[in-house]
Amino acid sequence: MVWADMTLDFASSALAPVFGFLVYSLLARNNDNGTLTEGVAFASLSVFELLQQPMMYAIDGVEHVKTIINSFRRIQEYLQAKETEDYRITPESSSSSSRTSICKVVEEKDMMLKEKPALEKYHFSVTVQQGSAGYSDDELILKELDFELPLGQTTVIMGPVGCGKSTLLKLILGELPVFSGTIVTSFSKAAYCSQSPWTTWGSIQSNIVGMSPWDQEWYASVVSACALSADFAELADGDQTPIGTRGARLSGGQQMRVSLARALYSRNSVLVLDDCLSGLDRTTERHIVDAVFGPEGLLKRMGHHLSFADYVVFLDSNGMITRHGAKDSMSSEDEIVQEVSEESTTPRQPVDPADAELPEEMLQELDLLDDPDQGVSRMTGDLKVYAYYAKIAGPWTMFIYLLACATFVFAIWVQWWTNANAEYPNDRLGYYLGVFAGLGLLTVIGCTLADRCGAQTFAQHDDAVRICPAFPEHLLTALKGPDCVSHLNKCGYNNQPVRSQAKKHTLASELMHKNRFSQDLELIDNDLPQSIDSFIFQFMSAIVSAVFVFIGSGYVAAAIPACLALLILLQFYYLRTSRQLRLLDIEAKAPLFSQFLETVNGIACIRAYGWTQNYSDRNYNALNASQKPFYLLYCIQRWLTLVLDLFNAGVAIMLVGIATNIQNGSTSFLGVALFNIVTFSSTLQTLVTAWTQVEMALGAINRIRSFVKTVKDENVATEIEEVPEEWPQHGAISFTNVSASYETSSEPVLKDISFSIQPGEKIAICGRTGRSVSGKSSLVSAILRMLEIDSGTISIDGVDVSTISRQEIRRRLITLPQEPFFIHGSVRENIDPQEGATDERIQEVLRSVDMWNFFETRGGLDELLDDDKLSHGQRQLFCLARAILKQGKILIMDEATSSVDSDTDTVMQRVLREEFAGRTMIAIAHKLQTILDFDRVLLLDKGQIVETGNPQELLANDTSAFRALYESLGSTTEEL
Repeated sequence: MVWADMTLDFASSALAPVFGFLVYSLLARNNDNGTLTEGVAFASLSVFELLQQPMMYAIDGVEHVKTIINSFRRIQEYLQAKETEDYRITPESSSSSSRTSICKVVEEKDMMLKEKPALEKYHFSVTVQQGSAGYSDDELILKELDFELPLGQTTVIMGPVGCGKSTLLKLILGELPVFSGTIVTSFSKAAYCSQSPWTTWGSIQSNIVGMSPWDQEWYASVVSACALSADFAELADGDQTPIGTRGARLSGGQQMRVSLARALYSRNSVLVLDDCLSGLDRTTERHIVDAVFGPEGLLKRMGHHLSFADYVVFLDSNGMITRHGAKDSMSSEDEIVQEVSEESTTPRQPVDPADAELPEEMLQELDLLDDPDQGVSRMTGDLKVYAYYAKIAGPWTMFIYLLACATFVFAIWVQWWTNANAEYPNDRLGYYLGVFAGLGLLTVIGCTLADRCGAQTFAQHDDAVRICPAFPEHLLTALKGPDCVSHLNKCGYNNQPVRSQAKKHTLASELMHKNRFSQDLELIDNDLPQSIDSFIFQFMSAIVSAVFVFIGSGYVAAAIPACLALLILLQFYYLRTSRQLRLLDIEAKAPLFSQFLETVNGIACIRAYGWTQNYSDRNYNALNASQKPFYLLYCIQRWLTLVLDLFNAGVAIMLVGIATNIQNGSTSFLGVALFNIVTFSSTLQTLVTAWTQVEMALGAINRIRSFVKTVKDENVATEIEEVPEEWPQHGAISFTNVSASYETSSEPVLKDISFSIQPGEKIAICGRTGRSVSGKSSLVSAILRMLEIDSGTISIDGVDVSTISRQEIRRRLITLPQEPFFIHGSVRENIDPQEGATDERIQEVLRSVDMWNFFETRGGLDELLDDDKLSHGQRQLFCLARAILKQGKILIMDEATSSVDSDTDTVMQRVLREEFAGRTMIAIAHKLQTILDFDRVLLLDKGQIVETGNPQELLANDTSAFRALYESLGSTTEEL
């Protein structure tokens, strides 16, 4: 629609004089009462010039009104949507509001609720009577709940994977719609520590303190209890270290402990923990349990040791409570008691989703400002940017555009026409009218085609993908998060040629990607073509108006140098300021986006802590701050209007003063000149404003140009060897003197690694975690060609991987990443992105991971997959099913079972042994007890192989480094 509006704009300005002169000339010739003279022609052009701007506003206004109406409609739909309701009866909920809220649900669902209990006295922290809840009434997750949780005691919720344990916690916190029954809680606020840690942009200290008042002594106690003191000592800035986007500077275990520390520091009377200790090693877990829940721990007045739960609630796979009560009241043979005891004694190993072994140099890439020279680039333009845009647009597009714009100055033809009429009135009328009409049509067609081509250069044209192939990948990164490209590459589902090194971009700021590939591309796709059109059109109009003014009085031409000098000076100061303000306007929205994303990701925690008003205030503050550059820009635009009006008034005074003091002046041309003075000021203002918009849009191009320029192409010209379709047939892998390092690291992360893996062999890669480098993930990245090899060779089935396309390697290997990922689409599209499996095979694989019943009751394979409704264990099992469907002889697991509960881990270990029998398996392991049946273990430290051998044999050796690591993580050989 944008280019269609532009076509109408050009038609109104270019064709109106054609029809006007046509009618006038025909009437004059037929009536034989005159001809088109110079005075009439240029006076008419002045009238058309005066009418041009209102006509363009009228045409553009129709589309703008439609856009405004659609925006209002979307806002109205959002405001009229059902608001989130807290269906609980809490001490802070008034009798009327609570009763109204509950009764409203009753009327809608035609259900009977019990009478509201008295709130004066609470004997239980939570009371649920006949409660059924879920995300919709036809998809209830929890059904017919009847239980009471005692005050001041520790309650443990147990159940199989996907039964609704986390959902029950959300129900208790008021985050889940209730469709029948009543829920009464003795609290309105609670400290909530979710299974996926929630972190915000800021320092570690600000994440722990949150909106709670500062207490130095209590803060120190909490930090010590959560075993964070040692981590602070290893960080250069201690607890003032910025966490980064989504906690990228911290390991997964550190994020969990920070989240737990926030819950403890808030001092809420109720603590809700969703498996927050599952990713910690046994030593750290034991320290936290003793320091927090032990007899002398921080919560000694609130509860007891976690290993000795006072109360147990057990859910079945249908979301119903099969049994609940005090643990002491159950027999020791009871299944629930056994499960609680096993859960409390299960060795836990550290989880590190953020790849904590990255060097400090690479962590420094996470600064919010990605360009240190950005402040300078705001103030000055760069001619190279214009050349870059012209190159991307293409030579033919630019040629057509410039040719079309050149035809805009057809006043010269009018001058020739009127001169001919002065000698031979109305002679060769068809010739002059035809050429004049042709110039107008050529202008409309040429500018429309140029705009159409230019608008598609970055948006839809295939050449844009070929010239800048990094754009699609990073647009995906903006939408799905920076890890998505890395996951797609690792799993081999990204078939497009990837120019950028995905590993590097997993470290970049997600907010910068969002800002660059949303607002910047919006400027390039929409604003830039319109701004260029407006600038060129106003530039031509200004030239024509200036010519008319100077024709009115030739003496005014003597003032041209002074006028040009004044305009250049004005342009210098205005553009210098407005360019900075417009770019600051773009950048000022990044904190607002950050605040919005943090709020959306942590909305359950925010409401649980009772920080809703605090975050609303922060959002208003971020919104106000984001509008300041925009307001200042309007201020200087008003200043520009004033200065240009004064300039125009000066020219008008000079014109009238000279014209009234000279003899033999042309009154008709003087009238034309005065007429053009009226529009000259607005033309100049629009011209400067349009030029500023062009500069701002070109600033967006400069950001993308700099980004593309600095990102190295990961594809190498030597990677051209073709491999058979069945490769790898056996699954043998060989490392020969391999050394590798990251781009910003002076120290290699892999140092002279040499080893071989036989076909069908199961290899576990182990090593210490933390800030130091062990090389586990780096070794896997080297196999997948996501880490550049400095020296040595890696071969798979005798083929050097450095000679094969990286995309082909990733497509042929099976990879199970630590963090599950999903795409927007159906269950079938998520589990089989390559569409190579039958429905029967997909169902068979889902049954093997105990998930087919879950999807079958929710619409089957064609149902839209909402990963938010899957538990953490279900997400990982789904990714395991996806890996089973992919054909290949080599499976690489990047700590895929490190952050799942014991039930999920049991299912995954069973499936791995059954489905991947006979295939080569490489697993990065933190839960060392899960790899004791592997054929061989590879122990890495600081990028070197420290020890290798059978894990059982190494554990039997008192001097084994693997045994020392095993025991340091809390396990003992006596448990084997």
